[in-house]
Amino acid sequence: MKQFPFVVFEGLDGAGKTTLAELFAKRHSFSYYTSIPPELICIRKQIAATHSPISTFHFYSLCNIMRNHEYALQLNDSGVVADRYIFSTFAYHSLLMQQDLSYHFRLLQSEQNFLLPDVVVYVTASQPVINQRIANRSQEVPIQWYGDKVSLEYNVSESYKRIFSLVDIPILQIDTTNSDPEQAYSILCHELDRISKTTPVLRSIEFSASTN
Repeated sequence: MKQFPFVVFEGLDGAGKTTLAELFAKRHSFSYYTSIPPELICIRKQIAATHSPISTFHFYSLCNIMRNHEYALQLNDSGVVADRYIFSTFAYHSLLMQQDLSYHFRLLQSEQNFLLPDVVVYVTASQPVINQRIANRSQEVPIQWYGDKVSLEYNVSESYKRIFSLVDIPILQIDTTNSDPEQAYSILCHELDRISKTTPVLRSIEFSASTN
């Protein structure tokens, strides 16, 4: 049984998810994980180059399974922050593959040792703000057809809502449209403190915005 909280940060590309996840992990001394294990980073470009949604779906599903085992071990020693997890995989690929992947999601959940987080932090922003942020960073990093481009061209928010409806865990929505990282972090701490009263594994954590 895990001893520490497991928090997943989800959201559209450009919403500010990674910035907030990294800040939270640092302030609370949680272990921070990106979605792709180091062992698979070397084939990421090859998978992306296929332009095949089914290939990226299987790739990120494998990433989720591998990370799941890492999280189970790490949660004996510290809290875990995951920057994307199964929710992103299914929300984005439901749109790319144009099919309902609910059955596949439930199949993954049925695995006895598959971990679901204690809380999902769903980071959002207005579409114009997301568009501008993606445009700004695309000057340095190419737009991904399975990530950034989906955020620009599809209603990913509705897809996320469908996936979130399949689990019975708290979903905290943090809107960064008019917030800088510190403001968003303060709001997040307030919301986590609020739900900690009914989520036992969170009770031992001091969710203070002034944590250093």
